[in-house]
Amino acid sequence: MGRRENPVDPAAGPVQRFAYDLRKLRQEAGGPTYRELARRAHYSVTALSQAAAGEQLPSLQVTLAYVGACGGDAEEWERRWQEADREVREAAAGADDGAEPPYQGLARFEPGDHDRFFGRDRLLAALRHRVGERRFTALFGPSGSGKSSLLRAGLIPALRAAREVAAIRVLTPGEHPVRDHAAALEPGGAGDTLVVVDQFEEVFTLCRDPEERRAFIDLLLTACEPQSRLRVVIAVRADFYGRCAEHRALADALGEAGLLVGPMEPGELREVIVKPAQAEGLIVERALTSLLVDEVAGEPGGLPLLSHVLRETWRRRRGRALTMEAYEAAGGIRGAIAQTAEDVHSAFSAEHARLARLILLRLITPGEGAQDTRRPVDRAELDFGGPAATADVSLVLDRLARARLITLDHDRVDLAHEALITAWPRLSGWIDEEREQLRVHRRLTEAARAWDELGRDPGALYRGTRLAAAVEQLAESSLTPLEQTFLTASRTARRSEVRRRRGLVGALAVLVVLALVAGAVAWQQNRAGDRRRVESEARRVAAVADSMRFSDPVTAMRLSVAAWRLADTTETRSALIAAAAQREQDVLTVPGADSGHSDLTSNELRRLTADGRYVVSVTADRVGTWDLRTHRRTHSGPGPGHLMASGETPAVSPDGRTLAVPADGSIKLWDVRTARVTRTLSGAVLPSEVYFSSDGHTVVAEDWGAEGDHVVLVWDLRDGRRLLRVQEHGDEILQAVALSPDGRTLALCTSERGLEMWDTAHRRRAAALQAPRARPADCGSGKLVFSPDGRSLALPQDDGVRRWDVRTGRKLPSLEADEVTDARFSPDGDFLVGTGARALYVWRLERTEAPIVTHRLPAGAVSDLAFDRETGALRYLNSTGTVVRTLTLGRALAAPWEKEPAYMTQLSADGRTLARLRDVRGALRLEVVDTRTGRVVFRAPAKPCPDADPEGGVACSDLMALSPDGGYVAFGQGWNSDGPDGAHRRGVTVWNVRTGRVHAGGGSGRAVGGGWAVNGLALDAHARSLVVYRATDPVSAEVWDLRRSKRVRSVRSRESTGGTSFDSLGVKPALSSDGDRLATAEGVVGDLGAGGRLEHRLLADDMNTAVAFSPDGRYFAAGDLMGRVTLWDGTLRRRLGVLDGQASDSEADLVGAVSALAFSHDGGTLAVGGDAGTVQLWDVASSRLLGSTLPASGDQSLALAFGQDEDTLYAAGVNVPVTTYDLSPEHLSATVCRRTGSGLSPADWRTYIPGIPYRGTC
Repeated sequence: MGRRENPVDPAAGPVQRFAYDLRKLRQEAGGPTYRELARRAHYSVTALSQAAAGEQLPSLQVTLAYVGACGGDAEEWERRWQEADREVREAAAGADDGAEPPYQGLARFEPGDHDRFFGRDRLLAALRHRVGERRFTALFGPSGSGKSSLLRAGLIPALRAAREVAAIRVLTPGEHPVRDHAAALEPGGAGDTLVVVDQFEEVFTLCRDPEERRAFIDLLLTACEPQSRLRVVIAVRADFYGRCAEHRALADALGEAGLLVGPMEPGELREVIVKPAQAEGLIVERALTSLLVDEVAGEPGGLPLLSHVLRETWRRRRGRALTMEAYEAAGGIRGAIAQTAEDVHSAFSAEHARLARLILLRLITPGEGAQDTRRPVDRAELDFGGPAATADVSLVLDRLARARLITLDHDRVDLAHEALITAWPRLSGWIDEEREQLRVHRRLTEAARAWDELGRDPGALYRGTRLAAAVEQLAESSLTPLEQTFLTASRTARRSEVRRRRGLVGALAVLVVLALVAGAVAWQQNRAGDRRRVESEARRVAAVADSMRFSDPVTAMRLSVAAWRLADTTETRSALIAAAAQREQDVLTVPGADSGHSDLTSNELRRLTADGRYVVSVTADRVGTWDLRTHRRTHSGPGPGHLMASGETPAVSPDGRTLAVPADGSIKLWDVRTARVTRTLSGAVLPSEVYFSSDGHTVVAEDWGAEGDHVVLVWDLRDGRRLLRVQEHGDEILQAVALSPDGRTLALCTSERGLEMWDTAHRRRAAALQAPRARPADCGSGKLVFSPDGRSLALPQDDGVRRWDVRTGRKLPSLEADEVTDARFSPDGDFLVGTGARALYVWRLERTEAPIVTHRLPAGAVSDLAFDRETGALRYLNSTGTVVRTLTLGRALAAPWEKEPAYMTQLSADGRTLARLRDVRGALRLEVVDTRTGRVVFRAPAKPCPDADPEGGVACSDLMALSPDGGYVAFGQGWNSDGPDGAHRRGVTVWNVRTGRVHAGGGSGRAVGGGWAVNGLALDAHARSLVVYRATDPVSAEVWDLRRSKRVRSVRSRESTGGTSFDSLGVKPALSSDGDRLATAEGVVGDLGAGGRLEHRLLADDMNTAVAFSPDGRYFAAGDLMGRVTLWDGTLRRRLGVLDGQASDSEADLVGAVSALAFSHDGGTLAVGGDAGTVQLWDVASSRLLGSTLPASGDQSLALAFGQDEDTLYAAGVNVPVTTYDLSPEHLSATVCRRTGSGLSPADWRTYIPGIPYRGTC
């Protein structure tokens, strides 16, 4: 399928210039297509198109083939290629300031640096042997002996290359090893998982909690159990060997698992010195090599010194040689680090030098019976003041990092190596000067952080000797804002305690009383502090859950239930609603999908099976299948191997058991289970794209024929017989192709002829009068889709999806949406799913006006899509083929759908009664329904509006109102002028729903609410009064006493608007609970009391679409066309805020215009319905969105109401009579637990909620 090439800038470099010249040559040759070039050059389309892509220099063989196919001069182009290759190599080897140094300096080696890691072959072999035979291994060595580099650049790449373990994880313990790393100690994949714990000594230097330290060590030692599927390697500084004996089980494990890292042999040191330089085309003077070997030999911690001095010598090199002169200029092995550090320090201003000292001392933990160690910190701990100081700190950090003295990793700051502590005398002096202060300061930092995490509980403040020591030692120190606040609060608390003690000395009796009071207060404060701490933790967990809904939906749901179990707050209730409502059900990262391409070819493939149950991963080497419900691999076998060497992508059958591989002028059918070719489909010359029919019995392929002509071939897989051969014309490009489910109909869309239908059984084209018609330009998406019964055909477009009846060629109603690129029918054919770059759409094909689901796709485009027929879930594969996501559509697919729509609905105040006007086969039907049973309890003898005269400006509207108690229903018709036969004088009829009798108007004797321009009705609580709204100019409203059938009051606007129009669908006035205030979606508000008047108000930022008063009269809400809700106080004098669901939840389904509003009975919650079929809940007091969009039926919400218990929400729609939501936390948590299968495990609890004892959640 033809695609335009991306533009390339010839000035961007030699590769881009060479690609530009190749494209120019192709244009001069007449612009042949790449398929034509492939036929001439005998290379694949992919190889030739990549040659001119400008991303990398093609091989000489591909270049000469490309040039020969375009008729170019081979000798000239070989010379050009040689010149471009030389420029590329020179650019890569350039020794300017931007060149990558061959030596690490103080920084450790990482797995990506393994090609520059030398000198440890013997030790690496011993370590690999130890790891292979033991499940727990300890690597001991002094600081600077290269433990971290051996693990990261030696062991890890070696194990990855050998594929000896299923997964490798690297971590450092930090301050909270259990909380931060418990999840990393869970095995992953089918084999063993290797966990590398670098800088294990941090469990003693940074982790202050002995219980957490013990728990972390116990987690590591579980690897010793054969069934654990874990292997653990720890790297420990040698001077902490004695500390390891504090844990008996660890000491026992170390007795047989230890491996000591000693000094390098001279030969190994020469490799470290010479080989990295040789790899970059550099040389090291022999005298310099000998000198370095002599100085470092026998020094167990000398490797960082050696690496740093080599890096500084490289920076001072001349030409290609690292010389003795450059080495001496760098300061020698003993002085290079100090010289670098002093150079940086001397360049600082006085203030920046002060900040550098503060920063570096923050990165040190003074030893207690051991050497000083480095201390990684959060970036926030280095903010010592306002914005100006923050900018200065950032500058100092940048300069220290550029000198490789520290490392910056996201929000973490750390020393590049502990060698800096001993090799830089200035830093050693600083530490010695402030050693006691540093110890006190570290304890203060930990205490301040714990106090903040506990919600600043007064019980966590410093007291007694700890406070006195901190005040004395840190009086002149620079503290962070949190530390200063903690210390100030502790001093304030101490002064309070001192004053309290002095007050107690007065009298013994008072002392006793005050002691008792103080005890009670302390107990109360302690309880309140514990409660606040738990509530704070619950809010934090709720926030974590909200942040994980897309990346890990199952854990997010479990955390939401756990947060609510901890504390019932607005935030945790919101998280619980979001968990019950979230469409994301599951995520699977396809194992091995990000591990790179196979050695044979780069055409990897991942596809979902047609039933949505499995994902199939195909490379030349392996074919794997994973169950998407259990995340287990169900099959792993050899791949097609050399059959995929052509570069063409194979096709996967709908059941995932067969591959159709274009190879050697044919299509090879590869059986995934037996790993062999079961059939060869002959008759092709140069096949490329291959497709299966949905029943898996037919295959269609694009092929370049023997004469260079483009053909489409169809085979029956049951007997290998070729069913059809379709010849294309000239440079015509096949843009889309599809086979009907039974394989009997082939749909083609080409760049010249547009859409064609072919009968594969009779080998002929369908009659033009019966075939669907589409222009060539309509096929740009490259997709055609048949419905499951083969009777309709769908074509994705930029503006939606076009559809046809295959039998008649008649065009079916189009489905409108933005940039639809792919589509799938549901297995029953009742629904269609379309995907684009930004959203996923679901349409009910009975109602095609709008999607019933519009789900945003934060991760971008979709590469495959399938329904899971058994669970009703929808699964899609992301654009890179690495992640499968599962969505639950819930009510959208299962809601009871009525074909006769309701165009006006109203719910009673408790939601138990629904009144609706329906169009049933052209006849008007007024019904009252019990929402709990769905039974029609009353049907009124209403007649629809008679035929009006639109050309004469005559319009009529059917009007309805339900009393808030659900006991009475009113019906009438409004005319914008005199109706036919005096219809406008008939007035309004009010019925008693329970008795079925007329309550007022109608046949009761006296007309109620008659006259023209009646455009809206409203009943008060018990149908004592009827409010009639008239679209006159100026507008007016009347209050009728229904017991006397008499108008008792009339209010109107004092000014003409000149534009209030009569709405043919009627207006639904909103009444306050006391019946004294009225508002309409047209912006008309007013007081219905004596002397009241109406006025026009701007109630929202856009056109009003719905209004509502809260039952307690405190609030008023106005929804607008853009889905926002403006909140007012009940008197409409003060605007309280704007509720924007789309802004509050950027990942939520699209809301559309607000079509219905309802407050809870206490006024605390607002329900908002959208015409896109959505329902959202808001906490009114905080203006906070509660959770995410509720799982709606996909039907426009016409009315909403809360049940009397506040935990039930009723939604009335156009085609779905009533949708009921049980919002009680108990029901929501049970729903979430049912979806996840279980609650939060103890291990996950320790990871995410480490500070609170475990409790069951499901």
